[in-house]
Amino acid sequence: MSQADWTPPTFKNNYFLVYISDVPNAQRSKHQEAHLTHNLSMIQNGTIKAGGALLAPTSKTSDPDALKNVTGSWFVLRAENIEKAWDIVKQDPFYASGEVWDQERITVTPAYTAIQEVKFD
Repeated sequence: MSQADWTPPTFKNNYFLVYISDVPNAQRSKHQEAHLTHNLSMIQNGTIKAGGALLAPTSKTSDPDALKNVTGSWFVLRAENIEKAWDIVKQDPFYASGEVWDQERITVTPAYTAIQEVKFD
C-alpha cells in the first residue's frame, strides 16, 4: 500500500492514551477485583477501547508467567476532553487506593488511532 492509497480515518470522538507505572511493591492483587469490576461497564460501552499491563523489560508477552512481571498499565479511552479522561483515570480503584498506580508518573495524552482494528494471535 502506498501513501496515496491510505486515507486517514476521521473521528467523532476523542481518544486518549493512558500510560501508568506502578508504585514500588504495588498491591495489585489486593485491588484487582475492584479494578476489573469498575472497568467492565466502560469496556462494554466502548469508553475503554483497549488496554492491558505493562511488563518488565526482561519479560516476553508469550511467557506463561508474564503477568507475574507487571510494572504498570496502559489503555486507550474515549472521552469528551482530557479533563474527563483524567476523571476516568482517577476513579479507578488502582488510582484511588494509592497502592497500585504511581499517581505522579501518569500520562494522559490525546491520541490519533490510525490503525482502527488490531487482532493478535
